[in-house]
Amino acid sequence: MSDPQSISHLVPAATTARVAALFQRSLIVGDLVVITATVSGARLVRLEHEENSLALGLTAPSWISAVFGVGVIITWWVLLGAVHSYSERILGSTSDEYYRVIQATVIEFGALALLSYLSGVQLPRSYFLAALPFGGVMLLVWRWLARRYFVRARRAGSFMRPTFIIGSWESASAAIAVISERPELGLQPCGAFLSDAPAPADGAPGDQAAPFPVPIVGGVKQLEDAIQNVEGITLMVAQESGLAPADIRRISWALGTTSRLIMVPSVIDVSGPRLHLRPLGGISLLEIQISSISRLRLVVKRLGDIVVSAIVIIVLIPMWIVVPLLIRHEDHGPVFFRQTRIGRNGHGFRIWKFRTMRVNADDELQALLSKQGAADKPLFKVDHDPRITRIGAVLRRTSLDEFPQLFNVLDGSMSLVGPRPQVPKEVELYDETAARRLLVKPGMTGLWQVNGRSSLTWEEALRFDLFYVENWTLSMDLMILLKTIKVVLTQEGSA
Repeated sequence: MSDPQSISHLVPAATTARVAALFQRSLIVGDLVVITATVSGARLVRLEHEENSLALGLTAPSWISAVFGVGVIITWWVLLGAVHSYSERILGSTSDEYYRVIQATVIEFGALALLSYLSGVQLPRSYFLAALPFGGVMLLVWRWLARRYFVRARRAGSFMRPTFIIGSWESASAAIAVISERPELGLQPCGAFLSDAPAPADGAPGDQAAPFPVPIVGGVKQLEDAIQNVEGITLMVAQESGLAPADIRRISWALGTTSRLIMVPSVIDVSGPRLHLRPLGGISLLEIQISSISRLRLVVKRLGDIVVSAIVIIVLIPMWIVVPLLIRHEDHGPVFFRQTRIGRNGHGFRIWKFRTMRVNADDELQALLSKQGAADKPLFKVDHDPRITRIGAVLRRTSLDEFPQLFNVLDGSMSLVGPRPQVPKEVELYDETAARRLLVKPGMTGLWQVNGRSSLTWEEALRFDLFYVENWTLSMDLMILLKTIKVVLTQEGSA
């Protein structure tokens, strides 16, 4: 067990509070450069019959126009800070960063439009028709490039905030596992304070045999003294921490001003938009919005499915000619594989795929699953499947075998995004929890396909599918489609 009197020896000399501040300053300067270039470019744009004027029928001196442009630059820049787009809490880990950039841009030009309307002053149209769309896009592109660098640096161990977890052996271990898998969060586990007394030499309590993943600093009683005069850290209070509300208040007092305190609720797999904090007197209530899908969003999703699938089918006309010829050439068998799958609300449908296995491959399936001990799992996967043909291996690796399902999307039995459709035998093994996969249409791609594809276990895949079912939004579909393109191109997790 580490010295419970101090955790300073576990905190890197260059704490995130200082290192991340350097990145934040780089963003601030980069935003200013982008905004200045955009507004300066807009001033050079000459729209039809537009003069260098600020008021209808009046020609303003160039210096007045320049001062006005500087004002636009400064207010836009200040608004980016006012909406907290530089907050360390969102950099590199959530899409809120992009939302706040858009929010600041809309506020800026909404204010300009309101000013023009109320004052009767005709502002240069180039600001609205050039600076707004182009500047907003360029800011998002710049933030995206900076974010890629930031996330890559975090995965390499930079820009990480020293994090200490408080909880039981089990809950603290689970929290450490989660944040270790998500380095983009910027939380680096450095130690733990356990509510259940550890055995000597960092051994596990009770019959636990595995060593703890980080140094055990001490018990929760030593926490308040250990964090005194330590800056730039994060304390994560997991479940079963043994801390009373008064204890947490004292801990927050003891933390330095550059430190952070994070509470892990008992709620799992609920997306941020469904969580609402409701203050009630001295109590903070966490409201969970009941999962529901509006008819309008379903209509928009269906229209998107029809348009995208139809366009892709037309664009891929050469593939519909070449791939069937290659399949027929290898073994003279059928080109397409058709199979009954279970869709929304348990209704069956016939799925289309390019055939990637030997003819009558289903007859060999049960024996192969029994051999690897997976015959009773709802997610049937055969490791190093010997039934796959040579051209089939290429089609699977590139995911081209799935493209005929565009016709399933077009006819409405599937969607572009959703849980993968499974065969009746697999669905028969569903329990009540797994059956919730059937509340939405199955998809060609889904959340677990972009988070491991064939390398995931059934339990991991089910968790991703249920998260999608409970938290589905149109923006989530768009994110999954974009990630699918990346996964297919890089062949991550392909079998």
